[in-house]
Amino acid sequence: MKLTAFAFLLLSGSLLSCDNDDDIKPDDVPAAVKDTLINTFPNAINIEWEKKGSDYEADFDQTTVDYSALLNASGNLLMHKYDIAESALPEEVKAAISQNYAGYIVDDAEELVQGETTFYQVELDNNKQEQKLVFSADGHEQSQQPYWD
Repeated sequence: MKLTAFAFLLLSGSLLSCDNDDDIKPDDVPAAVKDTLINTFPNAINIEWEKKGSDYEADFDQTTVDYSALLNASGNLLMHKYDIAESALPEEVKAAISQNYAGYIVDDAEELVQGETTFYQVELDNNKQEQKLVFSADGHEQSQQPYWD
């Protein structure tokens, strides 16, 4: 009986440890990808890698801020994002949220940089539902720009 219970616990633990099968080892990331990340974000620490289709996503810390970067296999930086305080959102974005999403609070805010364009991702919550939205700096909702989780 004890052996069966131990085997069950061992199997349960191994199944739970496989909850994110997209994680990859740093050794499995192309050198060009790692080089671009380190050259672009020289203070990056605690880097964790995931494979996203044919691209590579790095989640890391820089100073005390959470960052993510998406790079292709050739090492080109496709986009990156980082956490910001709600107060750091442009006034136009805050006004659009206030006008179009009354009753919602900003649960999470991020600045998303894709090429030369900066977007603002927000997660809004009103106790009944959650909204994940992307805004341009001038406060226009960007339905063509997908929210990057």
